[in-house]
Amino acid sequence: MKKQPLPYVIRPMEPGDVPTVGAIERLSFPSPWPTSSFLYELGNRARSSYHVLLKPGRIDAVRFERGWRRWLRGVIDRPEESRVIGYVGFRRQSTSVHISTLAVHPKWRGKGLGELLLLTAMEKALEGGSRVVSLEVRASNQVAQSLYRKYGFRFTNVHRGYYRDGEDAWLMEAQVNGDTYRTRLARLRQMVEARLRCPPADVGQNGGDTL
Repeated sequence: MKKQPLPYVIRPMEPGDVPTVGAIERLSFPSPWPTSSFLYELGNRARSSYHVLLKPGRIDAVRFERGWRRWLRGVIDRPEESRVIGYVGFRRQSTSVHISTLAVHPKWRGKGLGELLLLTAMEKALEGGSRVVSLEVRASNQVAQSLYRKYGFRFTNVHRGYYRDGEDAWLMEAQVNGDTYRTRLARLRQMVEARLRCPPADVGQNGGDTL
């Protein structure tokens, strides 16, 4: 039997997505990025890679468009019509990648979508030849820390008072080079897709984290 496609789509972030991304950012973080920061990252695609997650809906025509048509669709779409419900971004640093942001709209959390975004970032880091992936996470965010450990992240350092409210940040890193990690990601991909194709009947909120 042919495997059914996932009901969700992940594609590169476009300028027209930024108003919705900014709204999710403000709902997710005490000290959100301004929308200008996302536009800056989109203007530096040689160094940065940002993707958005779209909720189920009509077949996403944007996937089949190229060049100015795709860009124009992103610019003229009104934010209230946007299907964007999450995003992930990372920056390339030589043979390493640093995940700078990852969030899912509060109404869509607890379904495994944050993991899908993380998985996508890890796969793209491997495709780009990276050997190490790093990120910061709040010391109190045990849900996110547990997910990151699932993908091989380990605590390496603490940044005291990193966040504007004074909370510490944990720096975590994952070694991603080699066939062993590729096999691990492939297995995790199968698990994530199985969950998203057959979601549980009753999914609750996950306590205010961003995943």
